[in-house]
Amino acid sequence: MPLNPVISALACALVPALALAAPVSYEKEILPLLKDNCIACHNKTTTKAGLNMETPELMRKGGENGEGLVAGDGGKSLVWQAAAGKWDSEMPPKGNKVGAVPLDEAELALLKQWIDEGAHHSGKVERKIAWEPLPAAFAPIFASAVSPDGSLVAAARGNQVSVYHVPTGTLVTKLTDPALIKSGLYRNPGVAHRDIVPVLAFTRDGQRLLSGSFREVKVWKQAGLTPRPVVVPAAPTPGKFKLDMQAAAAGSVSLVENSTGRKLRDLKHGAKVSAAVLSPDERLAATAGEDHRIRIWDAADGKMKVEISGDIETARRLAAKADELARATVETAWRNEMIKKTEKEEADLKARLKKAGELEGVAKKSLEEKKKDLQAKADGKAAADKALKEVDDQVAAAAAPAKPDAALLKKQADVREKAGKADAELKTAQEGLQRAEAAVADAAEEIQVVTQAQAKAGEAVASAKAAAAAAQKAQDAAASARAADEKALAASLPVVQALSFSPDGSQVAALVSGSALQVWSAVTGSAAASVTLPAAASVTALAWPTAEGCVAYGAGGGLLIPDASKAGWTLERVLGGDGADSPITDRVNALALSPDGQTLAAGSGEPSRSGDISLWDMASGKLKAEFSERHLDTVLALDFSPDGRLLASGGADKAVRVTELAGGRMVKLFEGHTHHVLGLSWRADGRLLASSGADNVVKVWDWTAGDRRKNIDGWDKEVSALRYLGGGDVAATSSGDGKVRLVSSDGAQVKLLPGVTAFMNTLSASRTGGLVAAGGDDGVLHVWDVASGKAVQRFEAVTK
Repeated sequence: MPLNPVISALACALVPALALAAPVSYEKEILPLLKDNCIACHNKTTTKAGLNMETPELMRKGGENGEGLVAGDGGKSLVWQAAAGKWDSEMPPKGNKVGAVPLDEAELALLKQWIDEGAHHSGKVERKIAWEPLPAAFAPIFASAVSPDGSLVAAARGNQVSVYHVPTGTLVTKLTDPALIKSGLYRNPGVAHRDIVPVLAFTRDGQRLLSGSFREVKVWKQAGLTPRPVVVPAAPTPGKFKLDMQAAAAGSVSLVENSTGRKLRDLKHGAKVSAAVLSPDERLAATAGEDHRIRIWDAADGKMKVEISGDIETARRLAAKADELARATVETAWRNEMIKKTEKEEADLKARLKKAGELEGVAKKSLEEKKKDLQAKADGKAAADKALKEVDDQVAAAAAPAKPDAALLKKQADVREKAGKADAELKTAQEGLQRAEAAVADAAEEIQVVTQAQAKAGEAVASAKAAAAAAQKAQDAAASARAADEKALAASLPVVQALSFSPDGSQVAALVSGSALQVWSAVTGSAAASVTLPAAASVTALAWPTAEGCVAYGAGGGLLIPDASKAGWTLERVLGGDGADSPITDRVNALALSPDGQTLAAGSGEPSRSGDISLWDMASGKLKAEFSERHLDTVLALDFSPDGRLLASGGADKAVRVTELAGGRMVKLFEGHTHHVLGLSWRADGRLLASSGADNVVKVWDWTAGDRRKNIDGWDKEVSALRYLGGGDVAATSSGDGKVRLVSSDGAQVKLLPGVTAFMNTLSASRTGGLVAAGGDDGVLHVWDVASGKAVQRFEAVTK
């Protein structure tokens, strides 16, 4: 006898029930039994026999075999019947994969008493989490973020979030939630969350950093760089050396010994020098000239160490121009692809029209033949009918005096047979003519349809060519604008009025045109900050007396400009919370900001049970919308479309889903990954969407066609993250095989970034894609300049 589906994973030998006096607690006594032996097979995800046993209400609802619980009568409850062996199937089956075992006599009696008592329970009980401190040595990087301008990078190691200043290569801060220190769970600052941090994201203006963790997203705000009035600092005590500006007009500055006035060496700038300064330790000197250059010198030997040209704003403008060129190049490539596509369609229609013409010719020829055949068959029919009439008349005449002879009757039968055959042949010929006429009509209709389609295809080709020409023109203009900016960059630094080194000599500041302060790394020459001074400020000199920042001063007093590499970060607000009342389910594994920066999407979900998305208003911190159970398993990746209308999501259910935000409905499901979807990124034109997965591949989806465009392989382990860089067609990827690869949408490898050997968990990029950061299990955050492919910084974990 075949086994019927049952409604419980409980099973045991048939035993008499034991009477128990004390009321049975569902939460303390029954639920543990169900978890051990039932719920693994009867839950929301794996609902065998249609029965979910996660709550008493769901057991009462039952499954394929009806109601599972009859409150007040355990003996009539199918749950208990199956457990007691009174059902026709053995549950749980022997050798089951989840390790469920039959209940013993006492457990069975406990189950029956609970049902007899009414199957009561106290309702949903908040799961209290006994948080334990994460060890400081737990330092793999699970999340990273790059500020839009590339000046800051952040890395999450365990529950600690470190913010770094890229130009100077320094640690800015470790984010600290004061409440965690106050709780006594942690003694020292530098802890952002109780749980690990799987995701980080900077806001569009770079002024806030978002960190996702268990049931919450924290919003951290950077202290501003706004200048504030201060007392003019006292003049520094003269050191061992000084810089003599007597030959400045000739492009040279002399290093002189203070005590003797002896000239030690000349620093030959090569153009009229407008400002010069020694570092506090007198190991470095800086000169600024009318050649729009700042040069950093080794004071000990007079050799130039670094040359700085161009200001930060021009550099940013150049990056923006490069991004515009990348976007224009993508647009041109797409338009040229459309030309090929429309030309192929036109060629196919031309071939189809030719074939239709040939078929029409064949049909017409066949029609003429059918007409001739019909005439012949009609003549044959007429002759046969005439012959039959004649023989019929003969038979009739012969039958008048006597019966016709056998020969005449045989003749009549033969003629009648021939007449019938002629009639059938005529009908066949008529049908053949009808088919021939239909074939001619069909051919004519096909020619008409194809001719019209061909005309439209011709128009489409012309339109595609016009669009491609316009795109090429825009690309050429973008290229010219970039070239012009590159040329202007060399002379973009205004004349410097004053210079000052930071206290540690790692940065140099310049006062330009009396209206702006610009800062560079004295080690690499990278631009670090640019601050516009108030219009009313009347400053002529600089000093950098403390690590707090640089002071620009003049007759009107002093202005302190905070050091960008040491700007503080404070907790502004928390979205959700780590309590059960949080609208966020379990860990936040993905964050995405809308293009206008007004909406935050958070992806989460209970593993193996649900994949949820929540939308938050960034201005107020209020929940805007929830897409519960958008996925069948945890959401691991999110990205807004460039126009902000769509939200792509990927999850542990191996699916990529696209939600239309206006109505909140899912408008597309992309299937093809065979493992978790770990990364998502729209190309800047919104036509392509790329996804990376734990199946070691990247898939590129054509949104315009609604289908898969390309499979990209070449990884030995999961592709943990990907991001299209700026407006171009290149995506950066990180993977478990220790590779950070740049690939194009057609699958070509553009670059392999150096210096990585560990399992890489995360990757992020600046807005224009000029800077990429990635981190992994070794706790090292790598930062590369994409254009050169060279590493620019390497930040290791500090666990003390």
